[in-house]
Amino acid sequence: MDSDPTEAAALDDRALVLHFESVGDNCELGLVQRLAGAEPLGLLRFAGAPLRHVLRALDARFEGIDDPCHIRVQAENGEYMVKLTKYDFYYHAHVEIGDMTPEAVHRQQCRTVGFLARKLIEDLETPTKILVFRQNEPVSAGDLLDLRIALSAYGPGILLWVREACPGHPPGTVDVADERLFIGHVRRLAPREHVPDLNMGPWMTVLRRAYALSLLPGPARFAAARAAAARLARTDLAFGLEGNAKPALGYGWSGPEAGYQWSIGERSLLMLDHPGEAAEYWLEMDIIPFVRPPLLPAQRLDVIVGGTLVHSFDPAPRGRVGCVVPGHLVGGRDRIEIVLDHPHAASPLLVAGKKDDRRLAVAFSTLALVGCG
Repeated sequence: MDSDPTEAAALDDRALVLHFESVGDNCELGLVQRLAGAEPLGLLRFAGAPLRHVLRALDARFEGIDDPCHIRVQAENGEYMVKLTKYDFYYHAHVEIGDMTPEAVHRQQCRTVGFLARKLIEDLETPTKILVFRQNEPVSAGDLLDLRIALSAYGPGILLWVREACPGHPPGTVDVADERLFIGHVRRLAPREHVPDLNMGPWMTVLRRAYALSLLPGPARFAAARAAAARLARTDLAFGLEGNAKPALGYGWSGPEAGYQWSIGERSLLMLDHPGEAAEYWLEMDIIPFVRPPLLPAQRLDVIVGGTLVHSFDPAPRGRVGCVVPGHLVGGRDRIEIVLDHPHAASPLLVAGKKDDRRLAVAFSTLALVGCG
């Protein structure tokens, strides 16, 4: 798959998405491809295919998947659905009730399923596409390892695992775990009950960056991923005695301490330098809420950017947290106003009998606003 990485930037969206193939667990990638104007054929493109079921099929090389006895057609919500009972895959036939008889749909699927299974095996054995896996639920290390082992039995393909953004991994970024595992991050995965509600912009950014990485020689992929992360537009604050946060602080802050600074009262203000233009931004903070059970079991932290509530951490956890900030709340401003609401601030004197009457809310160690997409 190694080639000139400038090729990725030259591809239009339709051509780009044709370089990817779904290996589970639902139709989100298939819908991304459709929105980009492409309709590739794929056994799992529109299938509900849970990981453990995909593993059984891969281990058996999809044996018997097209046996007519294992293909069931059923009416549901005005259309036909297909259940491949051998491996418990489920997908839309894209045929409305009345357009064909169930028997005709069954005959059609018997022909189609076998062809698509053979095509997928060929694509796995001669990898020219990046394989994509996503799952709403947490993926265990064991399950991910099992998937990689099952895929490697066919050939040396690259797996792109698409996850929701999290601290340290903003939307649109792609990490290189090793030469054959990329981890991409989107703002959110589509909900199972409404897959068309997907996060198209970060998906396309992830696919373009993953494809560009795949064109590089294996060892160069790590350096390229790190360089791409370093190029992200960002503003960073470090709080505390040795930090750089002082010029950004407005009301609602106590004095700096060793490595952190307390927000106090019910509201605090930050005025950040603009990180640079981007489609959207990722706000990441390292925080410690002031809690003293049972009188004060939790803190709430609301993030308001440009007068708009963008996220509520309720309860606010201890450690690194992150949320998306829409680009229109940041664009066109020299300084970014971030208001932090923390309505449960309380004094250690009141809740713990300490000699400190400050109304403490949340201690901040670091904060970063990162452009992405």
